Amino acid sequence: MQPYVPNEKNMLILQESSINESLGAIIIYAPMELQSITSAVNGEDTTITPILPSGYIISSDGHLDHNEIGESSSSNPSNTSGSLLTAAFHILLGGNTLSEQQIMESVATVDSLISSTVQKIKVALDCSELD
Repeated sequence: MQPYVPNEKNMLILQESSINESLGAIIIYAPMELQSITSAVNGEDTTITPILPSGYIISSDGHLDHNEIGESSSSNPSNTSGSLLTAAFHILLGGNTLSEQQIMESVATVDSLISSTVQKIKVALDCSELD
């Protein structure tokens, strides 16, 4: 996929997704430079190609949905099963030594990324009022 980011014209998103009844839904993606993808497609050495995968797994929470055995969830809403969302992000930090200020900025960036991602998922699933 090629995202529309005006200042990142040489960046593509490599993505894999799968849906499996026992595992759930898996979406893994990694931003990659166009040159790295072109090199891989041309059969060149990819051992130095940087790949920082991120992704999501949506799986069952392990509770049995009693609706499957004939009980109505409207009569007993605690009998419904739910889902677990696991998100993972790889972020590259530059340099061998980071100042305390750079570490704090990195933590703030990661916190913002995770918070905004979770909020967007909640809105997409129409459950933004839940904590």
